[in-house]
Parts: sequence; structure tokens; C-alpha cells
Amino acid sequence: MSDVAKVMVAGLTHEPLPSAIARHRHAFEGSGGAYALVIMPDGTSFLCKPNGEQMDSEHLDYDATIAKIAEIYGLKAFRGA
Repeated sequence: MSDVAKVMVAGLTHEPLPSAIARHRHAFEGSGGAYALVIMPDGTSFLCKPNGEQMDSEHLDYDATIAKIAEIYGLKAFRGA
């Protein structure tokens, strides 16, 4: 268990994201680690990836953002509801 206290709110357990990732670090082994795709209002994005103890980011233009979304979710991400 992490050294950071977990908080119970409305019957749900919440813990800081770094603690949760550290607890499940084995799940990210071999897959390149955890990453985030932060999409901006103008359609560009930042692809954030771990680099040791830090996070590196790469700015993606609109076309590269669409390509990354399709890579992650497939073409089903662009279907209407």
C-alpha cells in the first residue's frame, strides 16, 4: 500500500494518481509505459510519455492528433452516437 492516505468520499476510494500508477506499474511494463494525449480546443494535442522520473511531451498538429486518436481507439472513435 502506498504511503499516501486514501480518501473515502461517497463510498468511493480516491488516491493520488502517482500512487495509483506506482501500485499498478507492472501493468505498464513492456507497453512503453503510461501516456496521456491532451487535446487542446484548437484540435492540436500534446502526447505526454514518461522519461524516467519525468514526463516528456510532443506537440502534435491537427492531422497527427487525428491519426493518434485513430491509432488508440480505431475508426469507431469517429462514428456518431
